[in-house]
Amino acid sequence: MISLAKLHENFSTNDNIRELLTSHSIPINKIESIDNKFVYLLEKFLNEKKLTRDELLTLTQMPLSGVSFLMCVANNIRENLKGNLISFSKNVFIPLTQLCRDQCSYCTFKIEPGEGALLIEPEDVLESAKKAAELGCTELLFVSGDKPERDYEVYRDKLKSMGHKSTADYMISMSELCLEENIFPHSNLGIANQDELLRFKNSNPSMGLMLESISERLMDEGMAHYRCPDKYPKARIKTICNAGELQIPWTSGILIGIGENWEERVDSILELNRINTEYGHIQEIIIQNFNPKPGIKMEGQPVPTDLDMIKTVALSRMIMSNNVNIQVPPNLNSKSYMLHVFSGVNDLGGVSPITIDYVNPESPWPQIDLMQDTILEFGFNLRERLPVYPEYLSQNYIEKHIYEKALNFVDDTGFVRED
Repeated sequence: MISLAKLHENFSTNDNIRELLTSHSIPINKIESIDNKFVYLLEKFLNEKKLTRDELLTLTQMPLSGVSFLMCVANNIRENLKGNLISFSKNVFIPLTQLCRDQCSYCTFKIEPGEGALLIEPEDVLESAKKAAELGCTELLFVSGDKPERDYEVYRDKLKSMGHKSTADYMISMSELCLEENIFPHSNLGIANQDELLRFKNSNPSMGLMLESISERLMDEGMAHYRCPDKYPKARIKTICNAGELQIPWTSGILIGIGENWEERVDSILELNRINTEYGHIQEIIIQNFNPKPGIKMEGQPVPTDLDMIKTVALSRMIMSNNVNIQVPPNLNSKSYMLHVFSGVNDLGGVSPITIDYVNPESPWPQIDLMQDTILEFGFNLRERLPVYPEYLSQNYIEKHIYEKALNFVDDTGFVRED
């Protein structure tokens, strides 16, 4: 029988953790001061490893005074699964096109024709890939707007002049080209059908699509996903499941603070766990906090608090299957990512030494050396990974020619060689 009181005592008496909690004004209380319903549920989880949806929703009500108990349970899971290892990837971020047919209320990524280039030209993509590889990057993160060819004739004509019918065609072509430069593409195209995904698999060891939210309510007028045909949850779930049928290592996750409620947040994580239970291909989920920016429709939307993030991260670690890695973007949580490590996070995502985060350009990446120093200070070991995690680095998931190329970059742990 695992005792919550004993687990929390060990957690909160660690000098590094205690200093971190204190610096973020998170109280460290005795178990006697915490509502019995929370104590019961956390001890039930520790000893039975599963809670019902209603029980998980009860834990969303955990006040700040008791959140360190929720953290210690999630931290215990991370510790048992990952030890003291925190991972990240070194990448180059290439926004292949910023045209998009969606009109998300929180977006600054989208542009219109005339506001910038219709797309990044092949020679520029190749130059970026070569430069990134020379600087030691192993991941080429391709991102695009959602199906702009459906809405923009000038963009369709541009693709046609290059011999492509769609953004997917162009991204696949660039993936194949860049793989030859000793860097591994990780494409985030958006909604994709199975034929497209199968073609991507020939050059991408992993891919991604954020679920963002399972809530169809967010599609209503005045909400974050109004007039966003590619944000229908069922369509995004279909793409993630298609990837599962093809056994493509997959990155997904949720976006919090865009108008969803706690039920929708928990249901989104439960749905990702359901999909992964069926297919086993979700290698990581990202808990991404909405970051307001001047000029967007949601400029005045309140930002998720540290308490919101801690509870979401911790519950995600409790819900998701053991093989799934949990990530927060360090540039959006520059002062608090260690807080989230002690809430269950074991990965800090892609960090680029040469390109900005084009989705959140106002939030610079942390310097890798400084991130390493911080991680070491708290007793962790920071390891660089490929875009495909070590658990999925096998021919069961990735094509033979990619697998053989990847072996040249990693040691026997599956992480990037430190020499």
